[in-house]
Amino acid sequence: MHIPDGFLNPKYSSGLLGLALGVLGYCFGKVMKAVTAVVPQRVMAAAGNALGNIQMGGKRVLTQMGEGKIHTMGVVAAWVFSAQMFNFPINSGTSGHLIGGVFASVLLGPFAGTIVIAVVLLIQSLLFADGGIMALGANIINMAVLGSLVSYYIFSGLKRIVPETLAIVFTSWLSVMMAAFACSLEIGLSGTISLPSVTTAMMRVHSIIGVAEALITLLLLKIYRKSDQS
Repeated sequence: MHIPDGFLNPKYSSGLLGLALGVLGYCFGKVMKAVTAVVPQRVMAAAGNALGNIQMGGKRVLTQMGEGKIHTMGVVAAWVFSAQMFNFPINSGTSGHLIGGVFASVLLGPFAGTIVIAVVLLIQSLLFADGGIMALGANIINMAVLGSLVSYYIFSGLKRIVPETLAIVFTSWLSVMMAAFACSLEIGLSGTISLPSVTTAMMRVHSIIGVAEALITLLLLKIYRKSDQS
């Protein structure tokens, strides 16, 4: 699923990186508002103001709930990173591993979950060469934006009409399929591999990987929630 360098047209890589940065910037802004609060403070209006007018100003400070949120983001990132280290065999020498987008967004919400997956992808790219640096934008779009942000809203909608467990299972499987299709489209349009060939191969293999993603996500959520309550 991680696209290495050399597989994407440089124009696509640059465009996807710009898109990824824009989405992450938006998510970061949302998270900052959630973990901070404006504390009023008195400030002088302007230097040399003869009347000495005072205006009410304020600055954002981290709240106690915000500290807890950031701590939880770190814990979830560690869980995702650790779980992704384990590959499971599929067939013909291929293997898969957890994306973790649904796991992160269910626990943290769409914006924090997206940031967590993006940070994991960045660390994997820089330290473990798992996914190319030039392809980082594409990988973030595929696995963080589609796999976590978009998937959260699919999960949220499904949860209203079906049991949460079923919503988690289906959304986890779908998150893999969406990421695989986007990956296929990016590689195919770059001309590295023909679009029909890469799409057929990716969707076939990842339909199986998606089942494993769903089961692992469900298991991890149960373990995490149980440990969090104890």
